[in-house]
Amino acid sequence: MVSNNINPYNIPMQAAGQSYAGGNNPAMQAIDGHAVKQSVDNSYLANRVKASENGNSNLTLGLTLATWYALAQAMDKFGPKCAGEYDKSILGKIGSFGDNVQTRFTSTAIGKGTQKVYHGIGKVWHWLTGKSKVAYALENTPTQAEWKFAKNSGGGLKGFLAMDTDQLFGYFMKPIDDVNKLEQFGYTKDQIDNVAKTLSGLNKTDKAAALAKEELRALGIKDASINKIFSKKGIQGLNEYSKHVKVRKLGFRNLAEFENVSKDALENADKIYNALLKADNKMSISVSRKYGTLGKVKGHLFGRKVTIPELRNKFTATLGKGNKTKLGRFLPKAFAYFLEGTTNRFAGGKLAVFMQAFIFGDMLANSFIAPKGEKFKTFMERFVNDFSYFMALPLAYVAMHKVGGMKYAGLDKKGVEAYRAALKAFNEKAKAGGFASKAEYKAAKNALSDMLRAGVKNPVTRFFKGIGRFINMGNETRAAYKSTSKMNLNFLRKIPNFLKNLGGVPLRIAIPMAVIVPVIAKACTKAENKVFGRPTKSVLDEEKEPEQLPEQQQAAQTSNNPFNNQPTVIPNTPTNLLNMYQNGQKYQAPQSTVTNNVNNTTIINGEQKDDDGKVLEPVRTYIPSPVGVRIQGEDQTKGQAALARADLAEKQAMETLAMRW
Repeated sequence: MVSNNINPYNIPMQAAGQSYAGGNNPAMQAIDGHAVKQSVDNSYLANRVKASENGNSNLTLGLTLATWYALAQAMDKFGPKCAGEYDKSILGKIGSFGDNVQTRFTSTAIGKGTQKVYHGIGKVWHWLTGKSKVAYALENTPTQAEWKFAKNSGGGLKGFLAMDTDQLFGYFMKPIDDVNKLEQFGYTKDQIDNVAKTLSGLNKTDKAAALAKEELRALGIKDASINKIFSKKGIQGLNEYSKHVKVRKLGFRNLAEFENVSKDALENADKIYNALLKADNKMSISVSRKYGTLGKVKGHLFGRKVTIPELRNKFTATLGKGNKTKLGRFLPKAFAYFLEGTTNRFAGGKLAVFMQAFIFGDMLANSFIAPKGEKFKTFMERFVNDFSYFMALPLAYVAMHKVGGMKYAGLDKKGVEAYRAALKAFNEKAKAGGFASKAEYKAAKNALSDMLRAGVKNPVTRFFKGIGRFINMGNETRAAYKSTSKMNLNFLRKIPNFLKNLGGVPLRIAIPMAVIVPVIAKACTKAENKVFGRPTKSVLDEEKEPEQLPEQQQAAQTSNNPFNNQPTVIPNTPTNLLNMYQNGQKYQAPQSTVTNNVNNTTIINGEQKDDDGKVLEPVRTYIPSPVGVRIQGEDQTKGQAALARADLAEKQAMETLAMRW
């Protein structure tokens, strides 16, 4: 450090011919990048990702594959246990256990007292919903997603089962393309082998016709009818006719009813359940199960077979149709939801297991490398932390749409249904260009707005309605006006709705995924720590700065402060006057004489003299640094912390928008 007598403003200097070593843009270094990075690293979501990066990748991969195979095959064994009569299935037995427990508990004094408290709370809430329009809206009129995948994903177990049923029905309704699919109609292995022998040697077209005929025979259609259809309409006629027979085997009245119901399996889950009650119990649905050695291997690894009784009982448990008490209805549904969350196989195929298998693989790998005595703690903490995310998501989805439903405050259930019906009719008419003029369109649009306002004048209620509208932005929107003239600007009229979707969709993804779910997951993990203990290396730990030696701390502090980034000084050089001054040395210049013809001055032995021999100021051999004067100002720590928080918020928002769900 130079003396302040020479350099009172602490201006960094550099020797002549020396490049500046303080950085390309010193002004930008005022933002402490290291502090910002630490703030980002300390976020909960970032630490959860980092917790999975410390295991051995090869170990994780091996455990993932092993877990995938084990889960896939285990759930193949579990499926048949859900079949048969509901009361005798594993789901029915769990429900019966819940019925017995609640029946016995409610017969005790404690049980009766608990029931009174429970009913009392219900009465208070019912009274409140009758008095408050906002409370009524929260309870009875939640908003609904329009995107099918979002609805199904947010529908919990019912949504997952609906998605799987949609896929299963799709496989079942396809024309038969492999002889092994005859197992769907109750064919035994010997029967399938015999049919396979008759198909050997046939060309592709004849084989397809033979399979189509055999499928109708398996469905109970006589040969005379089959040959009659084939002679008139060929293979296409056989396949079309089989669709009508198949839907009746599934319990539907006709193909029209099936197509109408299957358009939205979640919305029509009760109708599908009622159809399955009438379905043929001998039927099953075969997925990716082929004939032959390679086909068997593929079926073993990726295929599955779902019987009608199994599918029906899963609907029974999911819809709470099979038991009498609340606990009896809750337990089989909770058990099924737990299985879906940990295996993806209660309602899904074997490919879906890969995601859960990777979570288990990472979980096991980190448990194996955990210190002795903490392996079980590590496994349990990671298990609860990982799967509480999945379990909490539908709850977060429901909560978000409950809050969004406040926009209907002032309307009862029938009023909301009427509004949605009017909105649907309005949108259909607008999209078809049915409004004769823009004035007619605006009048209809204003009428819808009046329906939604419901005459609410209370400022508090209107405030909560505004919150509901904001959360539901871009959902249940009114279609833009469509002009039928040749010179129209219809594409411009769609921009407002596009912008609403652009803002609303990420918002409705971020609220459950980045706000509600992490809070629930963290709370569940902390609760687990209370029961099983917290491992030394916990997923909830914030990343801490490693301890540094005093020299390292001083170096880090200097490197993070732009004003301390002094240029590198070459020590003990003849031209470094400042260093010589600091060390108390006297400069000895080489004997030389330089004459400046312009200023009439002469440098002799390092001294500059004029014509009269008077010694002038010494020659300066340094050049000024480009860094400005350092003025000691107020502490910038708070500003740096604010910048770090802003960068962290931006990073998490971008992560939320990039995630797939």
